Amino acid sequence: MKQVDAIILSCFGYELTSSEKKFFKNINPFGFVLFKRNFKNKEQIKQLIQNLKDATLNSDLLIFIDQEGGRVQRLDNHEFTKFPTQMIFGNMYKKDKKMALELAYKSAFLMGEQLKEICIDVNFSPVCDLFFDNANNVIGDRSFGSDPELVLNLSNSFCKALKDSGIIPVPKHFPGHGRSKFDTHLRSSIIKESYNDLKKTDLVPFKILDKSMMVMLAHIKYPLIDSKVATYSNEIIRNILRKKFKFKGLVISDDISMKAIKEDLQTKVTNCYEGGCDIVTYCKGDLNEMRLIYPCVQVLRNKEMNFFYNEKKKIIPKRKNNNKFLSDLIEYKLISNAPKS
Repeated sequence: MKQVDAIILSCFGYELTSSEKKFFKNINPFGFVLFKRNFKNKEQIKQLIQNLKDATLNSDLLIFIDQEGGRVQRLDNHEFTKFPTQMIFGNMYKKDKKMALELAYKSAFLMGEQLKEICIDVNFSPVCDLFFDNANNVIGDRSFGSDPELVLNLSNSFCKALKDSGIIPVPKHFPGHGRSKFDTHLRSSIIKESYNDLKKTDLVPFKILDKSMMVMLAHIKYPLIDSKVATYSNEIIRNILRKKFKFKGLVISDDISMKAIKEDLQTKVTNCYEGGCDIVTYCKGDLNEMRLIYPCVQVLRNKEMNFFYNEKKKIIPKRKNNNKFLSDLIEYKLISNAPKS
């Protein structure tokens, strides 16, 4: 298999510029992540995805997106279902566990089907962080709830559904973002709980990692564990995640454009790799910055690459009664209507 650069990139707009095409032709990134700035309609984004594959000369190029439901949905016009926030299923779970798990599965499965239709491969979802009343709202209703077992069970249902639809899920944000007092897109944040405290709470939902191919880390510092942010931390990645959780999949950084980490971009890339990240994520789509950081980009190691692609072969889309799933979600007022072409 051809060597793959250990980075996920992004592009700036609805279509590739000639400069982007020229740059992408000479690199082989692990994938590209798409945002609202890249989406106008279904046909346009399918063409953009094809153009990315053509530009990189890689028909197997992975395409990523954040399509969680609720306020984080990059594909948000009438052609796509407006899926509910994760918290809706958590509230339902408190009243009827079986129903909540079934409906969470149906919602995630239909979401995955819609992503697969436009040739997206990976969803940065579900959010496995716990909800805390006194925390910043950056997680908030994106979480399934405050009970660790509830979040674990619903996350498991969500991941299974995405896989059954043919989409690779990426649980996030290890080892837990829910307690953060600040939005890490905007500034640094510290969580002061010990590993033993987190093990009983925030880390419980990440038990699903024994079935996962990827996990995304938080740009948060946990000073009772390590002086470095999780994305740079050997203790968190190599000791807790790899040894204690026995995670064999790919460890992915959160976006290095975020202001929670303050170094220059090249140093950020280097620090992520040195800390134990397999893949660095860059989401800003600035071509000059991509040119700047690319000399620091490493090649994905064969062991991790082979594990991922072997696991990827096992994801075979299953056929379900999509109309029944839609009608059930409408009946329970989780969605208002089916998407229109």
